[in-house]
Amino acid sequence: MSELEKKLILRVRSGLKYLVLLVVVPISLSLVWLRWESGLPRNVWFNERHGAIQTVATERTGTNFGQLSESVRLTSDSGLRVSLRVIRNETSDGTLPVLIILGGHRTGSDAVELFGHVGHRAVVGVDYPYDGPDRPKGTIAIARTIPLARQAFLDTTPAVSLILDWSLEQSWVDENRMIIVGASLGVPFAVAAAARDERITGVMLIHGAADNRLWIETQIARRMNTRLLHAPLATVLYWLAYGPILDAGEHIASISPRPVLIIGAREDERTPAGQSELLFDAARDPKRLRYTDGRHIQPNRTEIVTELLRIADEELPFLTQGPTAYRSQ
Repeated sequence: MSELEKKLILRVRSGLKYLVLLVVVPISLSLVWLRWESGLPRNVWFNERHGAIQTVATERTGTNFGQLSESVRLTSDSGLRVSLRVIRNETSDGTLPVLIILGGHRTGSDAVELFGHVGHRAVVGVDYPYDGPDRPKGTIAIARTIPLARQAFLDTTPAVSLILDWSLEQSWVDENRMIIVGASLGVPFAVAAAARDERITGVMLIHGAADNRLWIETQIARRMNTRLLHAPLATVLYWLAYGPILDAGEHIASISPRPVLIIGAREDERTPAGQSELLFDAARDPKRLRYTDGRHIQPNRTEIVTELLRIADEELPFLTQGPTAYRSQ
C-alpha cells in the first residue's frame, strides 16, 4: 500500500469520526431526550392547562332534521382554546344524556352529522385543538407543524375537561349521563380524558388499539414499503405524539367502576388483529365487547356507521347506568 493510499484511508477514518460526532451523536441524544420527555408525568400540567372558562362564543343554526345545531368556541384563562358543535332536539322534555365524540382529526366536530336525527340525546363533536395546516408540504412546513401537533396531543385531554365544564352548566344536560366516545384516533384521547376526569360517566371505544405504537406502525406500513423503517419510525412518532402519556392500554383500567364499551371491527385493515380484545382484557368491570362487520370506521362507509349507531342505541342503557349502579351491587 502506497503512502498516498495510507493517507487517504486515514483521512476517511478521520472524516467518519467527525461524522459520528456531528450527526450520529446529536441524533442519538435527541432521541434519548424525546423518549424521556414524552413520558414525563403531566397531571399537574393538565390541571394548569385546563384552567377555567374565560370566554364563550356561540352560534346557533338548524339541521336538516329540525334540530338545534350550536357551534361553541371556548377559551380558558390558561390560553387553551377548543371548538365544539352540539346537535340536540330543543323540544325534548327533561335533561339529555350527552355523547362527546372524539373521532378522526379531519372529521372533528362534523362527526355529529353522522348521527342524523339524534333523538332524545345531545351529541357533541369536538375539533382537536390544533392550529396548524392540515396537509403540510415540504420539509420546512412539516418541521414547523411538529410542535403544533405535539401541543394538540397534550391539549386534547384538558380540552375535554373544559368541554365538560361548559356542558354541565347547560340546563338540558344530565350530569349523570356524560358519555365519551373515542373512535379510531380518538381512542387514546378518550381513555386519557376519562381516566383523568370522573365527571365522564361512561366510555365507548370504537375500532381502537391497546398498543398505540403498534397502531402507528400499522398506519406506516400501509403507506411505506420499506419494512426495515416501519418499527423505528413508528417508535419515534409514538414519542412525538406523547404515546407513553396517552397509553390506552395502561389508563383504561382506572376508568372502573364506570362502564366501558369496546367495539372492534371484524375486518379492520387499520387496527392490528387482537387489539380490541387486548383493550377489553386491560379494562375492568363493568365492560362489554361488541363487533361490527366489515372494515374500519370512515364517514363514507355508511353501512358501518349505521351499524355503530345501532349498537350505540342498544348499549346506551349500559353506558348511562353510571358508577353508582355498580358500586351498589
